[in-house]
Amino acid sequence: MENHNLSYEPMDIDTSSNSVREMDISYNESFIMKTIKTEKTDDPIEEIQLTSSTRPVAQPQTQPIVKKYHLKIPKSSKSYKNVMYQISSVIIIILMSIFALHIYSLKCFDDFHYEELEHSLTNKLFGQTEAVNKIMQTLKLKERSKLLLFSGGTGVGKTYASSILLDSIGPCSNVYHYTMPSFTNSFSTDFMYGLTMCKNAIVIVDGLTAHDMHIKTQIRELLEKSNNLEKDITVILIYNCYEYESTKEFVKNCDETFRRRLLENFSDIKALKTFIEFKPLTEVHLKECIKQELHNRRLGSKELEDILKNFNVTVDGCKGVHSKMKYLNVA
Repeated sequence: MENHNLSYEPMDIDTSSNSVREMDISYNESFIMKTIKTEKTDDPIEEIQLTSSTRPVAQPQTQPIVKKYHLKIPKSSKSYKNVMYQISSVIIIILMSIFALHIYSLKCFDDFHYEELEHSLTNKLFGQTEAVNKIMQTLKLKERSKLLLFSGGTGVGKTYASSILLDSIGPCSNVYHYTMPSFTNSFSTDFMYGLTMCKNAIVIVDGLTAHDMHIKTQIRELLEKSNNLEKDITVILIYNCYEYESTKEFVKNCDETFRRRLLENFSDIKALKTFIEFKPLTEVHLKECIKQELHNRRLGSKELEDILKNFNVTVDGCKGVHSKMKYLNVA
């Protein structure tokens, strides 16, 4: 046998998964093992070729088997659009019912009974003849927007005057009464149905001090909305001239300077502005308040003097007469 000098170069075989995937022929384990066990031949070349042709091919890495599950949801008898339509209809019906309830319960006052109101103010407010006259003159003016600024000490009749006014009107949807600080915390014109539906409105804010100039923003908003709706509105702001300071002394801060400052603060608001000052009360006025509380029951001079010892008219005016008379068991 001739001696053949043969040289063999290693074959570059791409056994990557990408190469294997592109092959048309796939091998399984039984076929490879069967081929390897083939009998050897005497011809070395043939043996080499046989061995090379039957070399196992690297199997591609198999991907994990992922089972897909499909959740079958039974179709509703009604479509999504029909459900949304029903929900929208229910919401609209509820809103319309609320609005209809407000309309049904709406009660508007048309105008003041001026003679009755003036009579009540004159006979129930003591020592405030000038203030009563200014109130009545302002209310009778044919102005679309009015801003009345009540100013005075404690117990001189500011809040009492507003109560008399409210009693003359009765409970109405276009009458709003606020106190500080709830006014600044909760006031909004969005739900003032009386202002929107009635031809006029009254808004009273009580408990104001010289430090509450910031309410100008809410008052402007209120008057602007009323003007845009072409409604008549009367706004009454009640300022207390006396308040306790850190020294616990009762001092007056609503002087002439305060009056000018207050009017300047509202100067750019479009409304008729009237400053109404409530004068300090005297002991004579306090006696009238006590008699009124006792329903004009006659008291002896000595008994009346003993009662007056429990009051400080300079500080309290007529405020607290009712509660003190109950405490003294006089009423």
